[in-house]
Amino acid sequence: MEIKCPQCQSKLNIPDEKIPMGKVSSLKCPKCSSKITIDLRREADKSEETQNENQSVLSANGGQKNADDFGVDEEAYDASERPFDFLEEEGKTAMVCENDPDRLAKIKEILQIMEYHITEPEGVREALRKMRYHTYDVVLVNETFDDSDPDANGILVYLERMSMEIRRNIYVVLISNRFKTMDYMSAFLKSVNMTINPKDIDSLDQILTRGINERDLFYDVYKESAKKFGKA
Repeated sequence: MEIKCPQCQSKLNIPDEKIPMGKVSSLKCPKCSSKITIDLRREADKSEETQNENQSVLSANGGQKNADDFGVDEEAYDASERPFDFLEEEGKTAMVCENDPDRLAKIKEILQIMEYHITEPEGVREALRKMRYHTYDVVLVNETFDDSDPDANGILVYLERMSMEIRRNIYVVLISNRFKTMDYMSAFLKSVNMTINPKDIDSLDQILTRGINERDLFYDVYKESAKKFGKA
């Protein structure tokens, strides 16, 4: 289904199966953050009429199916937990886990220029819930986000335990005062793709672009090797 944001007029494509028939649902526009309301109650009435017609036809023909076979799954759809279900395949997504408001604003400004759609969870629990439903292209995590202990960050623990098949598709940036920017040994020890010192946040676009390009180059070689040896 194609819908349009009433505020910025951006067009969004949402899979039909993601929208609960017969209910009013809402989501946040990834461009301007305005609330978009989708009301499918009238569509549900039409669907019910069609369902009744199909039931009548089956009864007349001695069919074994009942009307429920023509229904839809009306399981509640919480768009706030699945913020990017409606993005096109080329849409890039990022999650930013940062408590400092000034730094968060700067990171968001840079990522928006880089055309990333951004999620900014308020805490670890919300971040983990959102990662259940979406594989982000980039995750930026301050090591003390929502916790004063940098070695007990719940998001980093979750990512470290994630299956490599999924994890290799996520570029994880650790924001830390303890490490230098692009400290590869520290990044390896912390199981992230890159470290960045807060003092270098203003250069995030250049640093991130370089890091992702290096990652992509590495995996191109990896995939070619795996294909050569029949493992891909």
